[in-house]
Amino acid sequence: MIIGDIPLAELAEKVFSEKYKYVNNPQKLKGQSGKFWDFNAVVDNGKYGKYGIFIRDWKREISITQLRQLHKACIDIPEIEGGIMVCNIATDFARDYSTQFGIQLLSRGHLVSKLRNREFQF
Repeated sequence: MIIGDIPLAELAEKVFSEKYKYVNNPQKLKGQSGKFWDFNAVVDNGKYGKYGIFIRDWKREISITQLRQLHKACIDIPEIEGGIMVCNIATDFARDYSTQFGIQLLSRGHLVSKLRNREFQF
């Protein structure tokens, strides 16, 4: 299988699980507002806290609405320190928006590049 054909969720797991505790499909987390939030994964960075991950394996660019939802979830859940959005296509506008709200936006190309820099060791 070509590295670019690997599903986005699997790429994210390979990139994050090497250094951090990666929890795939965690339970719904209840926020202070009473709303339950669904993260696709959670990364536990030990002393720096937990980070919620939204993975959107869409054939189109990521929407600002999805970035807003991730931002709201991170604010609503006290044990989540920040958010990471993983998507196929990231526009400059989405990158600017995510930077303003402290959300890390990672595209498929970025994940593939990380794995290639590690010399594709899996």
